Amino acid sequence: MSQATQEGNPNLNPNGAHPVRFRDLLHRLFSMGNQNFLRLEFLQMACGAILEFIACDLLEVRLEEGGKVYRCRASVGKGVSRFICAGPTLGQEPGLPLEADPAGPALGDQIMDSVLAGRILAASPFSTRAGSFWTPDATRPVLLRDPQDGQARSLLIGGDYPSLAFVPVPVDERLRGVLHLGSRKAGAFTREDIHFFESVGETLGVAIAFQASQWALRERVKELDCLYGIAQVIQRAGGSLEELLGEIVERLPPGWQYPELTEARILLDGSAYATPGFQETPWVQEAVLRAGDRVRGKVQVAYSREMPLFDEGPFLREERSLIDEVARQVGLAVGRR
Repeated sequence: MSQATQEGNPNLNPNGAHPVRFRDLLHRLFSMGNQNFLRLEFLQMACGAILEFIACDLLEVRLEEGGKVYRCRASVGKGVSRFICAGPTLGQEPGLPLEADPAGPALGDQIMDSVLAGRILAASPFSTRAGSFWTPDATRPVLLRDPQDGQARSLLIGGDYPSLAFVPVPVDERLRGVLHLGSRKAGAFTREDIHFFESVGETLGVAIAFQASQWALRERVKELDCLYGIAQVIQRAGGSLEELLGEIVERLPPGWQYPELTEARILLDGSAYATPGFQETPWVQEAVLRAGDRVRGKVQVAYSREMPLFDEGPFLREERSLIDEVARQVGLAVGRR
């Protein structure tokens, strides 16, 4: 790969003979960020695009947000690309375990974590001011300073990829990431390659932030549509209380993050008004329904299967505000009737 860089490989040189390829990568990343993908879906597609562009043997993106870890790894073997993605789920430690890491067991604990924290402490020439670290031969020991006592210790990474690179992916204050690249060829990465990988990492970070903002905007629109639809039902004259609650409960699933997996139920004075597929599951969000100064029941939203961990189990903090407001509106409507 270093030879290709010296020869002006367009895959590794955005300012070289074919900058159109680099612009194409930017366009693909931001086009994917503008579509309705979940984070892991977006990461898988982004990994595929970057792997195709850089043409290395291993590429992994790891993101950390508030203790939750998202990882997507793409590898090439015998001309076939393989993807493995993992994210935080309920009932497990944050971050599903991937298969045994081909780059060596010390990877996540001592190198990736240091890059994620922005404090790579490599006692070697294979580091940059931007916080990247790479090695041309993972079978040879490298020196890393322990962040606790500052002492340099020898670390043998090993694994299936002699050439390894770890590059920061800056996103924002809450979300940070690292781009991990590997090659089966020793000495595959030069310092110029690493600087270019840093440009790719910065671009990926902007695309991730863009995807997150677009996704959040769509979620807020869904929540507002849900509240607006419920307000219309409540303001409509006529109909029984049972009909009113039946219409409201049908309006709830589209307001949540996974409408196709969402069912809803309103409990009022011992009676239940639910969507046809409602079942009690461990993944439920509920709010107390009050009419006047009395508790009269609950508003419940449930997922039919386990989903990634967010702010309140698999639910967003904004969905907590949404269900509380729905319960308040239903309580007012019940009180008036």
